[in-house]
Amino acid sequence: MSKIVIIADDLTGANATGVLLARNGYRTGTFLSLDQITKELFDSYEVISLTTDSRALAMQDARSRVQVSAKAMAQFGVDLFSKRIDSTLRGNLGAEIDAILDVLGPETIAVVVAAFPSSGRITVGGYLMVNSVPLEKTFAAKDPKTPVDKSIVSEIIAQQSKYQIGLIRLETVLQGADRIGHELTDLVKEGKRIIVVDAATQEDLNNIALGVRQTGINAVAVDPGPFTEAMARHLLPEPCRHPGKKVLMVVGSVTPLVREQLKDVELNFDSHFIYADAKTLIGDNADSEIDRVCTEVLSKVNDFQILGVRTIKSEGDILNIEDIAEAIQMDVDQVSEKISSGLAKIARKVLDRSSSIFGALYTSGGDTTVAVCHEVGAAGIEVKDEVIPLAAYGRIIGGPYDNTPIITKGGLVGENNAVSTCIDYLLTKISNEYHGC
Repeated sequence: MSKIVIIADDLTGANATGVLLARNGYRTGTFLSLDQITKELFDSYEVISLTTDSRALAMQDARSRVQVSAKAMAQFGVDLFSKRIDSTLRGNLGAEIDAILDVLGPETIAVVVAAFPSSGRITVGGYLMVNSVPLEKTFAAKDPKTPVDKSIVSEIIAQQSKYQIGLIRLETVLQGADRIGHELTDLVKEGKRIIVVDAATQEDLNNIALGVRQTGINAVAVDPGPFTEAMARHLLPEPCRHPGKKVLMVVGSVTPLVREQLKDVELNFDSHFIYADAKTLIGDNADSEIDRVCTEVLSKVNDFQILGVRTIKSEGDILNIEDIAEAIQMDVDQVSEKISSGLAKIARKVLDRSSSIFGALYTSGGDTTVAVCHEVGAAGIEVKDEVIPLAAYGRIIGGPYDNTPIITKGGLVGENNAVSTCIDYLLTKISNEYHGC
């Protein structure tokens, strides 16, 4: 059983990183103090997330707390250490990173990825940008307890660290895992113990984790959460527990807004979309297209957290429904219904064949949502919450997928990040729903 230990400087941070791992099937516990963690308790969790409550402490006190915690956890046996840092770099970053490196010894490095793309935090040229604003120009600079007066990640760490710090820039990260791995190796040979890495998307985080794996170097993940999640997924075996952790998206809407919203999902989540040919779904070969798309979705089910089915890649793919209806002597509603029905049948076949690995549904477009509900035998949806205006969260009522979480949203609803907000909401809802091996 893999063991991951997260050492955070406050409780909310410990929870924030812990829930990302819980979504991936790891049994996760957050603890308020080191004294509460016995060997028996340690053995009963795959992820131990521990707060040292040290963000506002004096530097030496913070270093001491982290060092004591790291020593205590290391003696139990840990596969991956994570030093959770604040997403706006408040606190005793350098001292706390040093404390873990001191405990783990000279063969271990710290890989610092301060980016949190889904929360608007990216790093470019060593600078942390918060919603496109340099960190020192944000509210973090005025924090009454732990203000931040710089935007360069390595400079903030260097204020307290005794170790040499290296930087891997975004231009290198964009070249992929192999190039990242080579750069990591070179920096370690130069004596760098702390390596800051730029990142702007979820794909970047995945490639950095893969680059670390390729080097074989022992590394502590230093980040606000998503890089630790990527490290766990790419460096450690899957937990022997399968949560309903994956989301199946069925998108019938073809509006420009939806296309932008789906781009945002691709940037911020471990996601993949399969395209169904809408014209084929209308015709005599609909069944073969449904089978093709279903097979492709299932072939990717172990590779991505979010899988989606949609009908267009670009504006040029949008069908002229009126012309098609006239050509095949149907009315427009019948043509639209065939497309929605085809998408719904794909969803049903994927759910039936995927051994409960999909724990939630997201549907976009009123016709598509109705078709999916009918296809899965739902009597309706028990509405529970409004995620954003005009996007509702609920649970399917009746049928073989009774009680499955679902979010439904119209094609003209929300800002560019609206679908990402819905997906994040669903992932949180299903993070603790497990299916045994």
